[in-house]
Formats: sequence, C-alpha cells, structure tokens
Amino acid sequence: IYEDANALMSALSAGSVDMAGHLTIDQVDTIGTGTYKTLEGTMNLVQAIYLNNQAKPFDNQLVRQALCYAIDRQGIMDMVADGHGTAVGSSIYPAFTKYFLPELVDKYPHSVEKAKELLAQAGYPNGFDMTISVPNNYQPHMDTAEVVAEQLREAGIRVTIQPVEWSTWLDTIYNGRQFQATLVGVDAANMTARAMLERFTSDHAKNFINYSNPAYDALFQQAINATDEATQTDLYKQMETMLADTAANVYIQDLSDLVAMRQDLGGLKFYPIYVLDLSTVYLTQQ
Repeated sequence: IYEDANALMSALSAGSVDMAGHLTIDQVDTIGTGTYKTLEGTMNLVQAIYLNNQAKPFDNQLVRQALCYAIDRQGIMDMVADGHGTAVGSSIYPAFTKYFLPELVDKYPHSVEKAKELLAQAGYPNGFDMTISVPNNYQPHMDTAEVVAEQLREAGIRVTIQPVEWSTWLDTIYNGRQFQATLVGVDAANMTARAMLERFTSDHAKNFINYSNPAYDALFQQAINATDEATQTDLYKQMETMLADTAANVYIQDLSDLVAMRQDLGGLKFYPIYVLDLSTVYLTQQ
C-alpha cells in the first residue's frame, strides 16, 4: 500500500512492482506502455459527496438538491479520467443490474441557474461556505473533489477541500460523524441491495450521513419482510429512488479501475465487488 502517490509513481517508473490498481488516468499516461500494460474494470462503488444531513445547511433538502443540480457528472469524468467512469444517480452501482436505475442519473440535469434558484428558496441567495473532507490516500477522490469544488463555486458555493488521513477519516467522519461533507466511494461487502441501502436507515450504525426518513425506514422493513423476490426488488428500487428524490447525497459515479500490470503477467479478473483475486494471475513468459 502506497499512501504517497509520488512514491508509487517512483516504484512504477523503476519497475519494482508487478501490478498497481486504482490509478488515475494521468498516472497511467505517465507510466506509458513499456514495462506495463493497462487493464480497465470498474471500482464497483458509489462515489458521491456524502452529506451530513443533520449539519447546516445540509439539513435542508432544497440545499442538497441545489448541489445535485450544480454538479456536472460528465464534466467531472472528462476532467478526472478522460471520460472513463459510469454516472450514478443513487446508492446502487451498475453491477447491481437487477436494482440499478440508470434513469436516476437524469433526475438533476446540470443547471447552475436551477441550483441558484433553489439556494435562494432555501435562504442562501448568496451561497454559503462548506468543507469537503477527502481521504488523502486515494488520488481519484482528491482529483474529483477539485473539479467538484470548481463546479459548486459557479453556483455561489465556496468550497474548502480538507485532505485527511484514512485513519482520521474512519475515526472522525465515518464513526464520529463530525463533518459537513465528504467525497468518497461506498461499496458493499457482498452483492446485495440490502448491503448498500440499509446503511441509510435512521438507526443503523453505518448511517454516517445521519439520514433520517421514516418513509425510507418503512420501505426497508417491508423489503426485508417481503416473501417474494419481485416484491422485494421493487421495494429496494423505491428506496433507491427515495434517496435520489430527497438528495440524500450528491451522487457522481462508479469510478473506472485502471490497473497497471507487468507485460509478462496475465489472468487478472475484475469482479462485481471490491476485491482483487491474485490467484488467477500467471506468468506468461520468463
């Protein structure tokens, strides 16, 4: 694990590592095609600006919706990864094919004017200041935050990016819930809609955004008590839609996963969950 991006690039330049994952497009372009080849999968996560729904001004749904209109997902993907990535509109990523609703991506089309209008309705005609905390050990999130900050400023939202160590992020933000907003990716340990959606029920220990919605909680109870799969699937889709309708977070994308691997290695497989199985990797030549 390289916590410093420069150290990782030095190792790749020297050819001292066999493989490196979760690279940025700039890192891939810097490496070139000599020692390494580039493979592309998906990160199988939901990258978003996760908002503390109990912290002002994000306790106001109009403010959260304004942020959704203020961002341009395609613009973010173009700037950060030359267009790589898949836009998402809620807390389900595309590998969950049975539950993923691509139409939610279009719920908040990019509109600075609409964002400003909603901010005025919410009592913030001149915008406001906010801090986005970002784990500094993951460059794609840091790069995304820079683009997001510029886009939000166009709507009058003045952003300070706060890089934090991963251990600090876990202690203070994820567990302590002491933050305004954070830009990260959330995944699931197993391929179930429940794993992605239960975390936003009001009393769940992993509900780090403090989302509290009795209607959402009721849908979840119906889903886990459903006796047939079709009914349960529909209820999970309703929960997914409700997260988008209430702008629980500002959803961005499922990041592409760019992997540099030595030219003489093969067999790497990408899976629909956040794992890397090296047992399939083999040497192609001596």
